[in-house]
Amino acid sequence: MYESWINNFTSVGYFLEIFIAELLYLQSCTKRKYFFLKLPFLLILSLLIVYHIDIYSSPSFIGRFSILLVIIGISVGIALLSYDGNAFSIISSCINGVATQHIANKFTVLIAFIPFIKRITASFIILPIVLEVLVFFTVYLIVFLLVAKNFHFERNSIGLNALTITIIITCIGVNRLIVDHISYNIYYEIASCIYAIVCCALALSIQLYLFKWQEEKTESQVIKGLLSASEKQYEQWKAMVQFTNIQTHDLKHMLNRIESLANENRLDIPDLSPIRDSIEGFSPLVKTGNDVLDVLLRNMYTLCKQQNIRFNCVSYTDSLGTYDSMSLYFLFANAIDNARTGAATVSDSDKRLIDVSLKKFGDSVIIHIWNYYEGEIVFRDNLPIREINESGHGFGIKSIKMLVDKFEGALNTYAEGNVFHLKIILPIKTNCSL
Repeated sequence: MYESWINNFTSVGYFLEIFIAELLYLQSCTKRKYFFLKLPFLLILSLLIVYHIDIYSSPSFIGRFSILLVIIGISVGIALLSYDGNAFSIISSCINGVATQHIANKFTVLIAFIPFIKRITASFIILPIVLEVLVFFTVYLIVFLLVAKNFHFERNSIGLNALTITIIITCIGVNRLIVDHISYNIYYEIASCIYAIVCCALALSIQLYLFKWQEEKTESQVIKGLLSASEKQYEQWKAMVQFTNIQTHDLKHMLNRIESLANENRLDIPDLSPIRDSIEGFSPLVKTGNDVLDVLLRNMYTLCKQQNIRFNCVSYTDSLGTYDSMSLYFLFANAIDNARTGAATVSDSDKRLIDVSLKKFGDSVIIHIWNYYEGEIVFRDNLPIREINESGHGFGIKSIKMLVDKFEGALNTYAEGNVFHLKIILPIKTNCSL
């Protein structure tokens, strides 16, 4: 009776260890409605069920392993009912929690084999529990910082999740088989613990690597799509620039001719300066050496004006003519669009400002774009990140970096106070193409 009671509480402890580990990976998942009411209810109900499950009631390996899977299945069920999102992603998060629990458990066993620790824990019945709590807390904290917080399983593929589940369940099953047949040989038990830790850690590492690879692949596809769409838009801009240049040139020539004839014939004509000012409105703000970029900057000025954002732009160089127009269009359009997004959120009208400057320094052109912003900017790998949606919003800086790297340039982003800075250095070359 006493032994059965102990085994039942062992099942409860195993369940809680797994569930806590699963929460480390579920922190990025979306909570369902009434989460904080539903979770405690499901947890209490599950504890009552698990209490009546004896892990050691079956004498066979298959029976014990099946009981472990039942307990794991209960914890997965709680997660599926409490969190919203792709079911395979949630299951994958839970299985990673199982692997983490397995690692912590085997570390506890290994530490308990140390003679000094073994003597102390044998003297006081409470010390093995304290040791287990300390080891589990340490392992869970390390795994969370190194692995769990970097996962966002919503974007994982079904194939990747299925692979992870298979690897980890197989590792746990094989280890269970070894533990049940070690004949209480301490060396076999130590070897099995090390094997379990290595296998589970390797499985988690593989998934982290595959997740990063998949994330980068997805981003690369989105960026390529944005480049393709921008190429079509660029062709429209290029045609518009050519048309605008011809029309403004003809209009200026016509105005000059009218004024000349009026002076020769001493005719009284209306003031033509408003018309001339309107024509000048189509002229570039600055001269960068690239006609398409010049018109883009002029149009960005107009867009910012419509949003009540001041747009300051100065260029002390015309050396960007060595770069192809499409690349410059894509680079500056993304950079200024990101700045407009940030500046548009500023409540202080005096700080709704975007400043763009281009300077020549030696054999390079330095581009500096800065703007005020409100809120918080999170940096990852020295690049700002924000929510990414289906339209590709959030890939602007990464796509800019891809272009800068292509041109063998350098990019730096940082926030200072409430000002976001984007600095780009491009080498001046005689022939640049993407």
